[in-house]
Amino acid sequence: MIARWLTSLSFVCFGLLSLMVLQMTKRPLCIDSKVVERIDRLSGAGTETVYRCALNKSTPYSQFFSERVKDLSFRLQQIERLLESSEPFYRKLQITILDDRPYLFRVQGHHIYIGKSLLEAPGHLEKALAKVWYRERNEALFAQQVLMEEVITDFLIHLQGGDLDLGDPNTHIKTALRKVKWPYVLKSVAAYCDSPWKQSEHFAVCQNKLEASTLLDQQVVEMSLRPLLVTSWIRSYRDLSVKERFLFVQGLPQLLRSEHSPSLPLTSGLGVAGIQDSALLKAAEAIKNVNSFVATSTVMKDSEIQRLFVSNFTNELRSNGFQDAFAEASFDVLYVSQEPLNENSKVFQQFMKIAKAQPKLQMAIRDQSGLWMLPAKYPIPLKSFGQIRANRTVVEKCGGYNFSYVIDYADITEKLLVVDHCDRNREILYSRFLTEGAEGFGAQNKGIAFIQFHLPSLLMKKTDLEQVSNVFEFIQKRDVESPSFKSLGWREVHWSEQANAYQPKAFVDAIEWFRVPN
Repeated sequence: MIARWLTSLSFVCFGLLSLMVLQMTKRPLCIDSKVVERIDRLSGAGTETVYRCALNKSTPYSQFFSERVKDLSFRLQQIERLLESSEPFYRKLQITILDDRPYLFRVQGHHIYIGKSLLEAPGHLEKALAKVWYRERNEALFAQQVLMEEVITDFLIHLQGGDLDLGDPNTHIKTALRKVKWPYVLKSVAAYCDSPWKQSEHFAVCQNKLEASTLLDQQVVEMSLRPLLVTSWIRSYRDLSVKERFLFVQGLPQLLRSEHSPSLPLTSGLGVAGIQDSALLKAAEAIKNVNSFVATSTVMKDSEIQRLFVSNFTNELRSNGFQDAFAEASFDVLYVSQEPLNENSKVFQQFMKIAKAQPKLQMAIRDQSGLWMLPAKYPIPLKSFGQIRANRTVVEKCGGYNFSYVIDYADITEKLLVVDHCDRNREILYSRFLTEGAEGFGAQNKGIAFIQFHLPSLLMKKTDLEQVSNVFEFIQKRDVESPSFKSLGWREVHWSEQANAYQPKAFVDAIEWFRVPN
């Protein structure tokens, strides 16, 4: 009896001892990270905390972290492994998750504040760590420091996953690395806020479009450039060999810490004599300065890889339309409206449809205050552009005009199609003009009077034609004895049945096609 009792007691003691050992060796809920010291979650119920596992700190049970700690650990380990393969963090980090401010994103020293919605969206937590790593190595003052930070940290996120996977928690649209053309990359505040390319710090303010239009007005020009610069940067990196890519990434800390000769600008170099610079000119200066960040780095002297990358980056920007004429916006086709346009305008909808069907054609339409770089649905203020040029320009006008009216467009276009449009109930169609030129326009718009001018040729005869008061009457009359008419050098006028219009044959191709009013 005593033996049985002792045996039972022994089993009970062994069980209690096992439970004590298990409890002593059981690891508390923790975050498996080398860099993040602790994560706090602030909610209406209070504060919940997990620590880095190596600290072995006991914490109260948290349903929130119990469900997410595995995923958080994996995400942190992935970005930490990438960043520390180049150079370790200087200090440990702390993260605070806020439930009541779901779109908050702030990196303050080594403390990251992030809203619950942005935490759950792809890429933003990783972006925050990349920003801390970047700022540890680059404390230089620079006019485009914020934009440069976005470019480098986007590049780091791309290195981690082979893509740029930054998501919008509202639309679930992710950033996409695709070719972006200058100046199409420029956006209004509304278009910027609709884009997944907006800065993580701007998600909160973009929830209120009216507030954003004021707060982001001075930042939207530079931040609009992010997709162009990031895509160009990544393509330049991909053009390196495998060995060169490795050396380039290993050299990033040195690039970020290096000095620059000549020094980088601390403020914008524009605004001379109180003149209000165009947004286009400011954007061009920003691109130029970002390029200078790598081109004038002192590491260029000793690094062949760095010099090769700079060459790739400059060429990539050029291939994306960024030329030396920094303040110039250039398009294949420009439509100029004398009346205000909006999304409901028939001509707007027509050109938008054409732009979506022909994405390689660079098209823009403008009224007297704004310009739409199609297929973007938001306008950019016309005053944002220093100079606008197009290979072909279309204007609609009711009634007569002189050659001075036409020559006024000589600075912006090579070919000008002036359409006689007085009956506003009749829609003018332009799809065939875009594919077949003036001949296609004539065939598609029977009975509509028009003239297509070749402005470089017309300028040669500017003096001879300045006395003409009405171009249509001048062409219709065709006074062969008139010095003005002789200056055009028409040898014959060919009638096209297909276009139902005239095509002059001349020594000077000032007028290429025309149809006079009935």
